[in-house]
Amino acid sequence: MAQPLKDFYFFIITIPDRLYPFRMEVEGQWVRGRRAYDEAVAEQVENLHRLGYKLTLYREAFHFLGSLIFIALATFISRTFLGGDGALYTLFGAAVLALAYQEFYVHPKIYNQHPQKGILDCLAWVVPMIAYLFVIK
Repeated sequence: MAQPLKDFYFFIITIPDRLYPFRMEVEGQWVRGRRAYDEAVAEQVENLHRLGYKLTLYREAFHFLGSLIFIALATFISRTFLGGDGALYTLFGAAVLALAYQEFYVHPKIYNQHPQKGILDCLAWVVPMIAYLFVIK
C-alpha cells in the first residue's frame, strides 16, 4: 500500500480517537481528545486486557455512523453514476469483503484485536446495510 494511502487510512480509523469527548487526567492535567482516549485505552487494557464497555460503545457508535455515511454515498454513487440499485448490491458486497479482511486479518495482525471485537465491528457496519436493503425493496 502506498504511503499516502496508508496515511489516509490511519487518518480515517483514528477519527474517534481524536474526537474523544470524555476528559481524563493525564500527568496531573485534564485532557480530551487523543491524549484522553489513549489514556482510557491504556487503563482498560491494563486492567481488563480489552476495551471496556464505555470505549467499546463509543467505538461502535463511530462504526455505525460510518455505515450510515457509506450507505448514503453508495446509494448516491450507484444511482447517479452506475445506473441503479443493482450496483448498490455490488458496492455493499465489496464493502463487506473489505470489512471482513480489515477486521479479521489486518486489525488482529496490527492491533492484536480479538475476534469478538471484529464481529462487533462487522455487525455495526453490516446490520444497517441489510436493514437499508430491506427498506428499499
